[in-house]
Amino acid sequence: MVNMKNSDAKAEVIIDLQNKGYDLDFTLNNEFLRCVQDGELISPDDFEIAETYLIQSEAQAGMPYVIYAIRSLHNGIKGILMTSYSGFMHGMSIRLWSKLAANLN
Repeated sequence: MVNMKNSDAKAEVIIDLQNKGYDLDFTLNNEFLRCVQDGELISPDDFEIAETYLIQSEAQAGMPYVIYAIRSLHNGIKGILMTSYSGFMHGMSIRLWSKLAANLN
């Protein structure tokens, strides 16, 4: 996990990941990640986390968030999941939480 603390970090990380082919967006959907562009649901067993960034904005002290580079193991799609660190576990299955939290060390 990379810990970043500057106001431009979010944009820098997203542009870097997009340049590496992570061009889709994911959201949390209870037990799954949901691809925003096509609606596909991906279970925790069907993806890997390639990179993790903890962004601590100086402008919003105390409001860090996490950016994950996600790669599907079955169809090769790659995308980005952004989530608030403070609301990290809200509405998420323990399986999905365990997979994402393991990359916060």
